[in-house]
Amino acid sequence: MVWFKGWLISGFHSPVNHIFKDIGANVLLEKTNMLHLIYQLQWLLQQKIRRILITSCYLIIAPAVFSQAGAVYPSQPSWGDTLLISYRLPAPSAILQGGEPVYAKITTWMQDGGYRWYVLPLTGQDTLTQSFVLPPSSASISIRFYTLNKDDEQAGRKMYVYDRSSRVPVAGAYWEDLFSGNPEPYFKKEVQGYPGQYLTYAKYFNVVSMYKGAEESKRIIEELLPVLEKVLKEKDLPDAGLLAALCVGYAKSGKLAMGKTCLLRLFTEFPQAMETCLAFTLYNYEYYKASSRQIEDDIRQQLAFIYKQWPGAALADEANVTYYLSKMPELSVDDFEKVLLPRYQQGRIPYYGLESLPQIYIDRKQKLDSAKAILTRVWQQWQDGSINHQYRLSPGHYSMYAPLLLQKLAMAHLLLQEYEATITKASAGITLLAGSNYEGNFLPDLLAVRAEAYAYLGNLNMALEDYKQLYVSGKTDALDSIRKIFPYCTVKEKTVEAWLAGLQKKGSAPGTASTDLAPDFAGTDLRGRKVQLSGLKGKVVVMNFWSIGCGPCIGEMPALNKLVQKYQGNPKVVFLAITGDEKERLQQFFKKRKFLYTVVNRGGKVSEDYKIESLPVHIVIGKNGTVINRSTGAREDIATYLEGIIRQEL
Repeated sequence: MVWFKGWLISGFHSPVNHIFKDIGANVLLEKTNMLHLIYQLQWLLQQKIRRILITSCYLIIAPAVFSQAGAVYPSQPSWGDTLLISYRLPAPSAILQGGEPVYAKITTWMQDGGYRWYVLPLTGQDTLTQSFVLPPSSASISIRFYTLNKDDEQAGRKMYVYDRSSRVPVAGAYWEDLFSGNPEPYFKKEVQGYPGQYLTYAKYFNVVSMYKGAEESKRIIEELLPVLEKVLKEKDLPDAGLLAALCVGYAKSGKLAMGKTCLLRLFTEFPQAMETCLAFTLYNYEYYKASSRQIEDDIRQQLAFIYKQWPGAALADEANVTYYLSKMPELSVDDFEKVLLPRYQQGRIPYYGLESLPQIYIDRKQKLDSAKAILTRVWQQWQDGSINHQYRLSPGHYSMYAPLLLQKLAMAHLLLQEYEATITKASAGITLLAGSNYEGNFLPDLLAVRAEAYAYLGNLNMALEDYKQLYVSGKTDALDSIRKIFPYCTVKEKTVEAWLAGLQKKGSAPGTASTDLAPDFAGTDLRGRKVQLSGLKGKVVVMNFWSIGCGPCIGEMPALNKLVQKYQGNPKVVFLAITGDEKERLQQFFKKRKFLYTVVNRGGKVSEDYKIESLPVHIVIGKNGTVINRSTGAREDIATYLEGIIRQEL
């Protein structure tokens, strides 16, 4: 029964579930005996009768009950129930009108800590409907309605899953409510109702570490850890939930070594479990914050073993795990395909991991046609809006992931010696990046791949222009390429040195030159001193938008501190860290951490003015007061990258 695996094939639509028609992915089928087949047929017949009865009931009570746009019946579902999902176009509150197809995205939150999602098209005339079988081990469910151009958030539904006999919510039903901002009552409900479901503690530890201050969250966690430690001593064979809760609790309270011990046990005893995946994700987040390193070498080796031995393991669903392992020679392209091809085919790859397998093909220069095919299909799905609306992505997400995909696609074309296509895709990516906070992330790579394609086609003047932009932005390694093609370019200077001397040091990164002043703002530092951007004209201002709750922001701090120290005696360079965190939380935070930027406690409108949609963001403002460079997200080379921009501007 396919639904038991969590992927409702009937009516299932995903932006990537047809990607592999052209590249021949294998489909794995389960064997079954005749007795099991008879049982399945009997069960399906029962469900068919049940569905007819539910539909009949719906037709009778619809006018009275479903006066709003979205509805789900039954309202207290149990495992195996067939849900009837409806959307009424004539309802006064209905936002989705017209001839566009309407979809329901269903997310089931599971008792092992994971989730599964399904996209179903609704059918009908005035009242659109679809049915869905609730899978076993579901804890709660959320449903939202949308078309490719609109979302109807008010019509959405969130529901607990109920035990069929007792009619009370099942274990894990309140986990999503922990994120409500007041997690304590929901934590108590879970623990009182299901004291043996220890994963509740892991979920709670994660939430309090996000919403509470560092000291308070540590106190809360340390008060609860002895409960779990006592259970561990009493149990000969602890379950995955208990070990995961201990791992997360130790990691979130600063005891990384103890957390790692529990994580290694999970790797050994429960390598395929979702609880292991959850524990690794949260442990590694705390490790990154503490060390500024992405992952420990021995943990990477453990992940590689699980990845190869159990391709279906929950850990392999994590896009970051594939990224951590992608450079390991111990894993072959075949190993990655065993993990990723079924997930692509079933639509189980999240939008931020869709380029994972093509990137492996490109890095290893294997199966480049397959890389191009996957990326082309994914790019089409970004263009038609399918991905954006399934995940409710903002324009900022598009401006980040679309250029990334185009850069990968341009590289695939380049390796296939399709130079015109390389230039077309790279140029499209460069156009999309103009003026966004992601220019610093992807523009250098797009310029480099386009310059190489120009050179192969013999258009050396255009190649020189791209290399020049790279060099001016601080990418000094572009000088080697400039020297190779310079003798064959049409320039008035006789030597590379003379040409370089003639370059005006505008200090602007490629594509970011602007005549508009950066938005002005005023705030105070932690000592109460006023800081105003317009008063810093004539200086290079390096701004970092960050937050206490942003792990990557914290992970960057040691590298950024070294950068500040390099320019400590230079009054022409100013480093500002903009945050919306409250002053009291900042003061608590800095009792244990050092950040040499001048911290300006001012969020809100400043973030809006600079179009900040994710953290961290680095923005460099030139001496003339204009934005000359932007980069979003943590990067290992952040100090070197910023230093190159500063040096060129000075």
